Amino acid sequence: MMKPLFIATSVMCAATQVQAATALEQQASYNEVGEFLTVAQAQGRFAWLEKCYDGLLVEIWEQSHDTTQIVSKEEKLKQLRALWLSADKIAQGRVNYLTFANSDFSNPYQWRAGNSVNDACGTMPPEYVPVALHTTLLKNQYCENQSYDNEWEWIEKITIEGFSHESQSHGYSAITGKVVTLPAGRAVKMSVTPGNKEPQYPSYVAMRVWIDWDQDGVMSESEMVHKSASDGPFQFTFEVPTEVPDGVTLMRIASDAGGGSDNACKRIQYGEVEDYLVTIR
Repeated sequence: MMKPLFIATSVMCAATQVQAATALEQQASYNEVGEFLTVAQAQGRFAWLEKCYDGLLVEIWEQSHDTTQIVSKEEKLKQLRALWLSADKIAQGRVNYLTFANSDFSNPYQWRAGNSVNDACGTMPPEYVPVALHTTLLKNQYCENQSYDNEWEWIEKITIEGFSHESQSHGYSAITGKVVTLPAGRAVKMSVTPGNKEPQYPSYVAMRVWIDWDQDGVMSESEMVHKSASDGPFQFTFEVPTEVPDGVTLMRIASDAGGGSDNACKRIQYGEVEDYLVTIR
């Protein structure tokens, strides 16, 4: 008999058998240590774990199954692969993949598991555990971006259509816990609050927001919905297109005290980049 593998918010600490407290579950639901993987990358993540951390996968299987039968390691891995990467899930683009961090959902070492069997077996920090089993939602892989320095400036809070997220200082954050729903064909109000190491002397930063409306995997300059510079909170409105493809796409926010760039892939100097999942209804 198979036991439930994850608690309600898909949070797990399988390697240490730690059940997350309610506050941590809520924190994880807007997890900043997450990753937006494609189906191919999720398949690569499992292959990398098989190569580098097969014992951890076996331990996850053993904690999720109630059996007195002797099952080989190969069979355990096969069953996990079928559960997370079944042919039906691949066809739907909705496969599962593990992400890792401290049990408090922080990633102080900025460590990431591999996304391909060809990736080297990097050493996982000893205090790290599997913190979430995510589901692939994006069709495309997007360019990476992050700041060179986030000590003095970062993105502290965003609000949009009833969704709100607050965070600490990071060079890059992928907010994986919720898909933000935007209404097709009407204006949307949004605010972005920059964070400063010395709030009494706020930095003058450039703020840009892109949304990949056509879901082609490229956040072009024509898809930039906001661009301005200020030393205080940014409040603005943008129009959501009426005709957009079904599915989930990416919204990228970049703050840069160095001026930034209209190119969503060009690395920023002083600030933060945050990516969010968005769908249009």
